[in-house]
Amino acid sequence: MSNDTDDIDISTDRDKIDLAYCYGFIAESYWAGGRTRGEFDRSVEMSFPVGAYCDGRQVGFARVVSDQIAIAYVADVFVDPRYRRRGIAARMLETLHTHPELLRVKRWMLATNDMQPLYRLHGYEDLDDLMMMRVDEDAQRRDPLR
Repeated sequence: MSNDTDDIDISTDRDKIDLAYCYGFIAESYWAGGRTRGEFDRSVEMSFPVGAYCDGRQVGFARVVSDQIAIAYVADVFVDPRYRRRGIAARMLETLHTHPELLRVKRWMLATNDMQPLYRLHGYEDLDDLMMMRVDEDAQRRDPLR
């Protein structure tokens, strides 16, 4: 596969998300083993999701849990192994960081056992071996949501 992502569509349209496909991946992950399909569906419903698609098929997913002002927690980030190393996770992160309803969020948190180098490229700093945080100092200067 090429390294470009011209053929990858990144979308925050929750109706496009293939919940069965995403749950299949999440259920096998180190971070969400034991989560039921109902719990996964509810977690997506209560979040700001983003998907990556190629030729109409889902190839990546991420979501953010947030109060839309003080804190955002990035969760369940994955890219199909056949599509990795093409910048897809980075594009999904950027889409979430610039989501119109999340522009006022100052502190972004996440937990990862293995992807610290990717997140550091996007402004996250290690808090410990698992937790990372990104502080958006410009968040409070942006127009309020209400």
